[in-house]
Amino acid sequence: MNLLIRLAGNFAEISIGASALILALLLAGRAVRKTYAAQWKYWVWLALAVRLLVPVHFEAPSPVIAIPAPQQTFTLAAPAPQSAVSVPDTVSEKDRGAYREKAESVPQQEGAGEVPLGTLLAMTWAAGAAGCLLWTVSSSVFLRRRLLRWSKAEPDGEVLRLFREECAAAGIEKGPRLMRCKKENSPMMIGLFHPALLLPHDSFSVGELRAVFRHELTHFHRRDLWYKLLLAVVCAVHWFNPLVWLMAREVNRDLELSCDEVALRGAKPAFRAEYGRAVLSVAQKGILRRSVLSTCFGSGKKELKRRLEMILDTKKKRRGAAALCIVLALTAACGAFIAYGTPSSGWKGNLAQQEPLARKLLQTRTEYIGDASAVGRVLGALPPLPDGLSQKEMFLQTSAEPYGLTVSYTARSDQTLSQADLAWAYRNAMLLLSLIQNVGRVTFQVTGPDYEMTFTYTQEQAMKLEQTDVRMLSQGESEMEKFLLELNGRGAEDFTKINGREISGLLTADEAWTALGKRLGASVQLMILREQKFGGADCYLFNQAESNQSPRENKRYALSKDGSALITIENSYPLMQNLESAGAASGSSGSKSGLSELREQIARAQETLKQAQAELEDRTKSGAADLSEQRKKVSEAEEALKKAQEEFNDRQTMLPAYTHHTDDAVESAVYQALGTFYSEPYASGNVVVSAPVIYGSFEENGGLRVFATVLSEEYELDGDALNPVSGSKMPMELRFLKDGTSWKPDGHTYAKDGSYFADSIRDFCAPHSGTAKKMLSDYGKNDPFLTQMKKNLQEYVAQSGIGAKYFHDGGQDYPIF
Repeated sequence: MNLLIRLAGNFAEISIGASALILALLLAGRAVRKTYAAQWKYWVWLALAVRLLVPVHFEAPSPVIAIPAPQQTFTLAAPAPQSAVSVPDTVSEKDRGAYREKAESVPQQEGAGEVPLGTLLAMTWAAGAAGCLLWTVSSSVFLRRRLLRWSKAEPDGEVLRLFREECAAAGIEKGPRLMRCKKENSPMMIGLFHPALLLPHDSFSVGELRAVFRHELTHFHRRDLWYKLLLAVVCAVHWFNPLVWLMAREVNRDLELSCDEVALRGAKPAFRAEYGRAVLSVAQKGILRRSVLSTCFGSGKKELKRRLEMILDTKKKRRGAAALCIVLALTAACGAFIAYGTPSSGWKGNLAQQEPLARKLLQTRTEYIGDASAVGRVLGALPPLPDGLSQKEMFLQTSAEPYGLTVSYTARSDQTLSQADLAWAYRNAMLLLSLIQNVGRVTFQVTGPDYEMTFTYTQEQAMKLEQTDVRMLSQGESEMEKFLLELNGRGAEDFTKINGREISGLLTADEAWTALGKRLGASVQLMILREQKFGGADCYLFNQAESNQSPRENKRYALSKDGSALITIENSYPLMQNLESAGAASGSSGSKSGLSELREQIARAQETLKQAQAELEDRTKSGAADLSEQRKKVSEAEEALKKAQEEFNDRQTMLPAYTHHTDDAVESAVYQALGTFYSEPYASGNVVVSAPVIYGSFEENGGLRVFATVLSEEYELDGDALNPVSGSKMPMELRFLKDGTSWKPDGHTYAKDGSYFADSIRDFCAPHSGTAKKMLSDYGKNDPFLTQMKKNLQEYVAQSGIGAKYFHDGGQDYPIF
């Protein structure tokens, strides 16, 4: 739905931007006709039509027209129930009645029956576009069938001979079918894939037939029926814009004029006269209603005058190359100065856009977290939640400082939890910390069908991240407007990167482990699993599982690299099923742990043994007489470690090495080189599979240079799934020397980490700047590397026969075949 809303918004921006250009061309029609050839407008309209169908636009730093996204909602069913409001712990029994009265004023939250206005408008646009396309296609198909039913192949041999002559003169080897139609008074052409030129039942002179054939064959040669189809799609997509419909009517007129111009190019006065008589003759006989996808030699009375003027006008017209370039540039810029909805991170738009929301928020500002009614009003004034989320209830913690606010939400699907941009939680939390003056911690609990996430933010974090006391930003309207503009223009990626480069001060894995340990307490055992994206933000993913817990009950913790968001994932199995024991993959009942869990058990057993040995050593050094208890702990720890290692060895499948087969010399050389870098797994029994995406190979100075980004993953087999246990994605240059008929590796260069990353790629790719640009543009994408890895895993499973059916990547399972 978000994609549909964004698509509708983009088309609205482009439509409004193009309207000014359409209006200018329509108003300048007469002047343009006298100065430039008709072909000039033919190409201008075509470029504009194509531009109107490309839902991408260049965004100017300061848009001239800003269209705010609608904030209203429409209730399509019964409203959601009143949000539950808890009574603070400090309130006495005597005052609880007053709080219940105040609770009645807490605004109702968005329910499942409410549809945002933006969503409703996007759905209306999509339905209108589909309806217009359906009408165009159905009416054209109906007319084509009706006309062909009353048509037959041209029986007159002389007319056929004349038609073949005109086809040969136009350089057309296979022209349209020539047919006679009883139900049409004007020559016309129909059919996109199998075009047919229909002649009316009435007879024409030889000169008129030549004029008709030359005109319609010009349409055929230029594929004008496809031009008209493009125009019909434009009208469908922009059905809400009357100027686009006016443009379409003008294009159809200019299409015929430009066709006449081409047909008469270099013609003698006698043929021009015959051409004019043919146009008049057809006009006198009348014209039946035509479909959108057809051409017609005849004209209406309004167009007839313009066509005759063009036929009689023999003055040389300007080609207008410079003017055409200017118009094309304006066409490409359509929508650049129009902005719809929330500003993007690259636009610091007009502060006036934030005034209504800033004023509304400031009206709800409250000094105390203990006023449940006031807190409810603050929640009701916050910007809309992501599509698929709705507020459920709130809880106040006022028994001790720091005072806390917990808000629970319901997610329509698990995808909403993992895919919704994390920026919404940060934005709303910062606003709550600003507007509720004595709140110290804000927690959002989001519950989906299968698992939960908890986001936690504090005043200390807000101070660090915003470099100011956010409570002061709600003291005045101008400060709140600027604060809103900054928050609304920020996406999840902005918390870790600026213009694609990682910002300084981000947590390392060890720092994140320490910070998370402080938040959760020393009693929580943590183990870092890997880096993971949640809602577009880069996070470190940790595991915490007690020995007596089922894998389905385990918690996961994700801490964003900037430390702004702590995400607690309850019942993490549906999200992290590749790291847990499902049992189903191997046909068991789930009593055995998965390989990842067993690996964690081994690590915990090693840590327990280490602590027991250290305790025994300390007791021995202190001269203690009785060491039996410490020796027992060491023995138990050694036994637990041995048991975990044995179970892991029993479950682990020893995988053969991967060998890539190809007839391509360059590709073969690359895989041979990668075999020396990545072939050995860190853990015995696993397999390393490399998937290089090659961006360019160049033979220079007797050698070969290859530029590629290599995704390399170490896999273990768990049941019928290949799970990655380590991996990397690295842009690199590989160098080779000729060795007989093949290439021998001669060195390589990796891209540097940190701020030197992009520069180092440009350096080792020089002078092939285009290759470097493509390599950098693809680095943050997943598709090219995932596709190549899937191909290589298909090859590996086929050659090894290990029976794997799935492989895991980025939190999802993918079928190998």
